[in-house]
Amino acid sequence: MTKARDLANIISGGFTASDIPNLDTAKITTGTMADARISESSVTQHASTFDDNKIQSNIALLGFKTAVNGSLAKYNLQDQIIDEYEDASGIDASASTNERLTSGVYDGTSSAAPTRTQDADATGTDGDYTWFKWTDTAATGSYSANAAETAEFLVVAGGGGGGGDGNTVGGGGGGAGGLRTSYGSTSGGGASAETDLSLGSGVTYTMTVGAGGSGHTSQTDNGSNGGTSSISGSDITDITTVGGGKAAHTQSNAGTSGGSGGGNSYTTATVAAGTANQGYAGGQGAESGGNQASGGGGGGAGSVGATGSANVAPNGGAGLNISITGSSVGYAGGGGTGTSWASGGTTSTATHGGGAGGTAYGNNTGGNATANTGGGGGGGSCVSTGASSGGNGGTGVVILRVLTNIITAGGNLTLQSTDTTASTANPDYADMVCLIENAEGTATLNTDIKGYISEDSGVTFTQGTLVDEGTWGTNKKIIAFHDLDISAQTGSAMCYKITTHNQSAGSKETKIHATSIGWR
Repeated sequence: MTKARDLANIISGGFTASDIPNLDTAKITTGTMADARISESSVTQHASTFDDNKIQSNIALLGFKTAVNGSLAKYNLQDQIIDEYEDASGIDASASTNERLTSGVYDGTSSAAPTRTQDADATGTDGDYTWFKWTDTAATGSYSANAAETAEFLVVAGGGGGGGDGNTVGGGGGGAGGLRTSYGSTSGGGASAETDLSLGSGVTYTMTVGAGGSGHTSQTDNGSNGGTSSISGSDITDITTVGGGKAAHTQSNAGTSGGSGGGNSYTTATVAAGTANQGYAGGQGAESGGNQASGGGGGGAGSVGATGSANVAPNGGAGLNISITGSSVGYAGGGGTGTSWASGGTTSTATHGGGAGGTAYGNNTGGNATANTGGGGGGGSCVSTGASSGGNGGTGVVILRVLTNIITAGGNLTLQSTDTTASTANPDYADMVCLIENAEGTATLNTDIKGYISEDSGVTFTQGTLVDEGTWGTNKKIIAFHDLDISAQTGSAMCYKITTHNQSAGSKETKIHATSIGWR
């Protein structure tokens, strides 16, 4: 009866799920199962996980090679940046510390002032630099440091004495002292600035400051050239400058060659030459045989002395403005010429420390050059009888300029990138691939070198766990982290930060060659 009743129920439509016995799944051979009938775990348990870490690292490595081959600075891919450090454009200097970029490699530096022993007559600072100035002509000076360093220099010899008028001709100007410098773009005589000095640790260097030449005081007194200035040492090629040439002292004399040449008193005299790469020639006189004319201006470090005439007292040659102490100072200007006998004649001027010529007809002495500029003395004015005196040349000067603190390797580094805008705000995951070099010692990952990602311009950083992904050369490693969870952050201003720790010169020095980060 029961089976009959069940059959009746089925026939009458009363069939329920409880009436169906357990079935083997093999009995289901047709139709489509609804998605809701299949659990997620029923599918994922059979799926293998795809690891794209190698692909991400390989894309970064290809990006590095592209940057090198194309000499590219930091550049962007889709939600990824590549920086091979061809320049510093991808680094935020304001957020980084102790960073030094050399030939495409960043490392950390430390700095400290060495112990310096010196007897400079003046010293001061200009930004990151300290300068030392020697001005005393009575004795030599000295300088040494307990660490090797690079020094910019200025060495100016003493200027030559100005000419006195011996009879009816304005006295010529004295030549400026020879000028040599590695600071700025130009040295004396139109030469390019010279190479800085490499000073050795513990080596003592001697500074010599040349005296200024005396001006002419009579028809028989020749005055004198300026004195030599120099920097000398056992491990350098000495920097020596030639004293400025004195001017002609009568109408029949020529000026003297020197660092810059002294001015002549007449046209047929041989022009007084300057020394190559230190100064220029003196100017020619106006007339021969005494026709109430002017002598020539003294040569300067920047130009020749002007030529004389019957009515114009020539100017001295220009010197150079140099800011090695932080302030612009004029050095090595030629002396101006004294006025001629001719009525209404103009007076000379002199610049850059040179002395101006004597003014007005009569026994007027030429101006002295400014001390410690190496300027040439000014010429005396024209007189009918007797003699006027020339001005004295300026004393020379020696200046060294060095970094106050010497920068060395081995400092702990913070290297933070500039921001890159994500295509979609609030990314959840990030990757970093970095090329490093163990220049000294071996950096322990996540202890001696660490990596971080930020999506809010560095306000918040999340540290990743760096792993070793192989080598790319001797002592060179590919390090990376992948799928770093940054979902707790918000923003779209993506940047990275790399820090090094426990760095010490010669013991542990970690260098960063390239970095790439990506996000999604």
